[in-house]
Amino acid sequence: MKLPWSLRVRFALRQHGWPAWLGFFLLCASGLLFGMADAERQATDGLQAQLRAQRERLLRAPAQDPAVNASAALAEFQRALPGTDATVQVVDLLHSSAARHGVTLASGEYRLLSDGQQGLRRYQITLPAAGNYPALRAWLADALNAQPALALDELTLAREAAESPLVEARVRWSLYFVVPQ
Repeated sequence: MKLPWSLRVRFALRQHGWPAWLGFFLLCASGLLFGMADAERQATDGLQAQLRAQRERLLRAPAQDPAVNASAALAEFQRALPGTDATVQVVDLLHSSAARHGVTLASGEYRLLSDGQQGLRRYQITLPAAGNYPALRAWLADALNAQPALALDELTLAREAAESPLVEARVRWSLYFVVPQ
């Protein structure tokens, strides 16, 4: 009578003790490792084939003048910027967001600057603010997420004492916008 393989393996493992168990475990582990290595190799081969195909497409594409690409990228960037009416909206956004997060704003400094590019302007807003640290962070994140053309140029934080919950901040923002010509 022929015994099934599972019974023969169990019998052999009981007969030979822990060295047989260790050998059986190592045999199974090596099978798993070789299987995982094969799967990784297949994934890598697929990725290499994709990269080769992309490289071939790029090599077949006609070469473009870098100056044309740069001017097109600049024009696309300027189309994405807001117009002059955005300055008032952003100042309102900063003040309403600060009030919503419990940050108090003192009187600020507002300056219109030219960045040298034709039609591109920068509105620099410097605001002294006070509040607890989580409220200040929430206010900064809220403002930056609400207006993509707004940049945080400077953030200075100070406390009167280490145990004081009130943080005094000096925040300098820049709003980039386009002036129609």
